[in-house]
Amino acid sequence: MESGRTIKYKGSAGIFPCLAALLFCSVGFIACSSYATTSASQPSASATLTIGYPHMTGQDPLHGAQQAARLMSFEGLAMLGRDGRAQPKLAARWEESADGLTWTIFLRPNAVFHDGSPVDAISVKQSLERTLGSAQRELSPGLWDIAEIQAPTPDRVVIQLKERSTFLIDDLTTAISKQVPGQSPVGTGPYVVSSVGSNELVLTGFQKYYKGDPSIHTVVWKLYPAARTAWAAMMRGEVDFLYEVAPDALQFIRNEESVNVYSFLRNRVYGVVFNTKRPFFQDANTRIALNYAVDRSMILQQAFRGQGLPSSTPTWPQHWAYDVSVPTFDYDAPRAEALLDKSLGKRSGRTRIRFSCIFPENFGFWERMGLVVQKNLSEIGVEMDLETLPVDEFSRRFAAGDFDAVLTEMIVGNTPSRPYFFFHSSSARNPGRYKSPRVDDALDRLRHAPDSEAYREAFRAVQSEMVADPPAIFLTLGNISRAVSKRFEVIAPTGTDILATIADWRPAENSARMTN
Repeated sequence: MESGRTIKYKGSAGIFPCLAALLFCSVGFIACSSYATTSASQPSASATLTIGYPHMTGQDPLHGAQQAARLMSFEGLAMLGRDGRAQPKLAARWEESADGLTWTIFLRPNAVFHDGSPVDAISVKQSLERTLGSAQRELSPGLWDIAEIQAPTPDRVVIQLKERSTFLIDDLTTAISKQVPGQSPVGTGPYVVSSVGSNELVLTGFQKYYKGDPSIHTVVWKLYPAARTAWAAMMRGEVDFLYEVAPDALQFIRNEESVNVYSFLRNRVYGVVFNTKRPFFQDANTRIALNYAVDRSMILQQAFRGQGLPSSTPTWPQHWAYDVSVPTFDYDAPRAEALLDKSLGKRSGRTRIRFSCIFPENFGFWERMGLVVQKNLSEIGVEMDLETLPVDEFSRRFAAGDFDAVLTEMIVGNTPSRPYFFFHSSSARNPGRYKSPRVDDALDRLRHAPDSEAYREAFRAVQSEMVADPPAIFLTLGNISRAVSKRFEVIAPTGTDILATIADWRPAENSARMTN
């Protein structure tokens, strides 16, 4: 096993943007776009869309393409809008009982699996029960309160809860699949994986899809060694869709007349997560001080060229219940020093704290971002050593809690079930062994809120208590930009991930009808 290495800040640390790296805290892809379907007006002609996907170090080269293929091949009963509100997907609608303990899910009458069999109540019941019996259950707090699933009629699924749960519908975004012994799971989405090679993954349109056969009949994910080679292939006409545009190349590509660029805020937050079992992170004043010491605007500008938002909590800022009036961590080094004095006592001319922050090797973007945090902390007498590790070793230590702090990327999601999953003390996947009775109480009130007013109050409490007792230095949420040839009409609301709407795209008439 290759040993880790320690990085020290030397001089000014510049950050140069690169492609987003492996998500170590991923809970899988969730379809989270809200858009109107247009299958009724689709032209009869089909087309092939080639997506240029850059090789990402530290993971299976086609990892991202395989995740996206799952998003396009599998669906849940619900999907989440950018505002966090659940919308029907395989479900046509649902009803909640007055006490919140019984949910009746009415299924779409025309949805079928890729093998042609109907998506009926029995198959949905079996799929949900498999999820409840798998490790996926741990990742979905909305499923924890399920007591029983019934299938009284072919078009109705009835879910009985032990306790009221606002997270249930949020986590019914989990994929519904049909399992045949000895075969891969069968989905219901608009595309089916038809082949997987060493550098290419191909999906074909599902002709019996309940919204109609997609006009973009074939989607080819093609691997390139770097973003710039994918862009060159696009300029040669070999690629129609550039998976991700680096922030420093954004303006250049926007000036290219043959493509349109689509940007959206990614619902994942970068941060330095503390191991609160370590003595120097047990005092909340210390953790608050470290948050005030970091200049998030500098990180956002240098890492994302200003394309994104600073973040002080792991809550989704576009959620309908998010309260913009809750105080956040503005950069304030004198305040940070005063809090450290209160927590640790004055230590003039001496290091106050020294700790190690681990992250996976070959993730240069994280390293450069970490160097800015390291520089900020050094200015208040806190030494943070950045330690890179081979991916396997990083994963082992992360899972075991064998770290002082970890630089990582965590799903915020469009639902508060994600911060519940990561930071409630009862969660099996709480990365920093964080425990705050006040945060637990706020999260529990949110999970079991009886109405919208109580939900909104609990959401605000989660934001406030995460600032009063922070589990991490949350840094930024970054924008992602994708570029698409004008040969295609992209149908997607502004500010959403166009990847989730490919089934609604169509070849552009005379390459002119484009939405952006």
